[in-house]
Amino acid sequence: MQTGQELAITANIAAFIVSAAVAAFLLRLWYRQENKIYTDLPLMFGITFASMALNALIQAITISEIIGATMDIFRIRALVISGSAFPLLGALLNIWLPKYQKHHVQIMLSLIGYWILVSVLGPTEALVMSLLIPLLLVFTIGMMVTFSITWKTGRLEEVRSDLMVLTLLIGFVSQVIRVPMTSMGLDFIPISIAALSAVIGGFALANPWYHQKQARAKIESHSVVVGV
Repeated sequence: MQTGQELAITANIAAFIVSAAVAAFLLRLWYRQENKIYTDLPLMFGITFASMALNALIQAITISEIIGATMDIFRIRALVISGSAFPLLGALLNIWLPKYQKHHVQIMLSLIGYWILVSVLGPTEALVMSLLIPLLLVFTIGMMVTFSITWKTGRLEEVRSDLMVLTLLIGFVSQVIRVPMTSMGLDFIPISIAALSAVIGGFALANPWYHQKQARAKIESHSVVVGV
């Protein structure tokens, strides 16, 4: 029977593989678009899941004691996690504050500067987490509200907004329970939950149902044109 440490290592490796695969898929999806925009959701969430994959890999290496769980490693992880947070902020600014686009860079740089300062200068892990996790949760809740609105209004057919709400909700839960689960030696549970959110998010952003609908519409349109 696997110990808690072995389960945590296995869960982190699985989370790394799943998150990296979803990230690669989304980044490829974005790259193959005819009109590539740097605020497109596949790119934003591709970066987010890539960051999650790297964080899981570092955790697996740390738990397996290949490298020590030092404060320096924790600081590196905190900086890596910023890759999960700031793509969400970029998407939120583009969606909710398009009229103030000239200020987007200033807002991003200010919050990135705050994140770096806290990560590098925070004296303890507890203080760093207490200062950074609320920011990450605000970004996550903001995206949940956004996708809830597009879900109800149907204004974003290219993305399955209902599944994106589920993705963000599951990710939110994994963050909330991470500290108590870790203290109980059950940190593989939030890690596994986070990996599940990556899979659902990949399906939501790729939205094969939408593309199948578009393909059927093209076939029907072609049939009408040729008089079939």
